[in-house]
Amino acid sequence: MKKTENFQKPQNMADQLIWQASKAARLRFWFLASRFDASRLSLLFLFIGSMSSVFIIGLAAHFVSWNLLFPSLGPTIFLQFYSPGSAMSCPRNTVLGHLIGAVTGLLFFWIGTLAGVSAATGSAESILLGALALGIGGTFMAYSRLLHPPAASTILIGAFGLLQHPFAVFAIVLSALLLSLVAWVVHKAAGIKFPVWSPLEEMGGPRIETRLGRLYLDKEEEKNPMAAMAARLASRQKLK
Repeated sequence: MKKTENFQKPQNMADQLIWQASKAARLRFWFLASRFDASRLSLLFLFIGSMSSVFIIGLAAHFVSWNLLFPSLGPTIFLQFYSPGSAMSCPRNTVLGHLIGAVTGLLFFWIGTLAGVSAATGSAESILLGALALGIGGTFMAYSRLLHPPAASTILIGAFGLLQHPFAVFAIVLSALLLSLVAWVVHKAAGIKFPVWSPLEEMGGPRIETRLGRLYLDKEEEKNPMAAMAARLASRQKLK
């Protein structure tokens, strides 16, 4: 048998650069996850992703002298780096969810201002406006399937007077876009699937279980057909 020749490293400069660059791929998440504890590695990735996102957005805010960091951006960052495959984390839901939240909150703040209600006082009227804003905005997000829980915080931020100006809506949307871009680049570099806009997989309806069984609010079928039929009959839902 003919002996296999020993593998030799490339000699010219261009090939050496390519060789070294290929070795850098070993630092990507997908490669490390196959060799180390994936659960601990995901925590490290969450730490790096969260820290780098806040730093980059904060740096951009510093250069343009705009306030691009707002409280509800924190849970969005956490969601995008903790569960990047979730439909709630996708850029579409992130950007449009915060847009809905900011517009709804600001609208109810203006309604309160016209009615002579001060959001800063914590009066019963201002609390009622905040409750209505969250109820209407949250229901619309659920109805339109633009589910992004951190955007519910944006509704309250706006309703209680922490936005006050239409430009703040633009800043929030710009911040959500910038965050989604940073998240896409970081996940791409790590070898983790993250959508450009729409979710990788659309989310089903909420999981609600009562004493009579599970309520089927989406098209997902129970693996056990008898259990599905029993749950539907018990909760008086129509059989498919």
